[in-house]
Amino acid sequence: MKRRPADRRAAAAALAKRRAAVRASLRGRTRQQDRKGRRWLVLAVILAVLLALLCQCREDPPPPEELPGEGVLAVGVPAPPAPPPAPEEPPGAVARKPRPAFEGEPPARLPWLGAFRMQVAARSPRLAACFVGATAPGRLKWTASVAPATGQVSEHVFESVLGADELTQAQRTCVVDVLSDPTYRLAADERATPSRVSMVIEF
Repeated sequence: MKRRPADRRAAAAALAKRRAAVRASLRGRTRQQDRKGRRWLVLAVILAVLLALLCQCREDPPPPEELPGEGVLAVGVPAPPAPPPAPEEPPGAVARKPRPAFEGEPPARLPWLGAFRMQVAARSPRLAACFVGATAPGRLKWTASVAPATGQVSEHVFESVLGADELTQAQRTCVVDVLSDPTYRLAADERATPSRVSMVIEF
C-alpha cells in the first residue's frame, strides 16, 4: 500500500526531529564529558604541583659553604688554638766597646761637719756614763740625720763594730738622749736640708 506524499513528509519530519534530538543529546553529553575531562586535568595538574613541592621539602638542606682557609669542624668543638710563633733567634754576641771613665763630682763637704764632730766628742763623759758596768770596751757606729739649721738629730741607727756587744734597751735610750740633747750649734743656712752623718763612737 503506497503512502501518501503527506504521510511521507510527516514521517520525514518526524525522523529529522529524532535525528536532531539525538544530535542535541550527543552534543550535551560531549560538553559534559569535556567539562569533566577539564576538571580531571586541572586536578591532575594540582596534584603534580603538590607532589613536586613535597619532594622539595623532603630533600636535605644543602651543606653550608666553607669559607676559604677554614677546615671542617664538628659542631660544638672549638677550633684548635693557633701554634705560638717561633721564638726569635737571639742576636749574636755584641762586641764590647770601651767606654770613657765616668768622673762624678765629689760630694760637697759639709761646712758644719767639723763643728758637729767636736760637739759630739765633748759629750764623751756623758756617753761613758751610759756604759757603766760594761764588761769590755767597744766601738759603735752611729748614723743619724742632722738638721744644720736647727741643730736637731733624728733617725738614729746604731751598728756594733769589731764584734762588740749589741746595745741593750737601756743603753740605747741613754745614748740617744745624750746625742740629742742639747741641740747642736752649727753655722749653716736656715734653708739647709738635713743630711745623713755617720761616725764611730768608742766606749
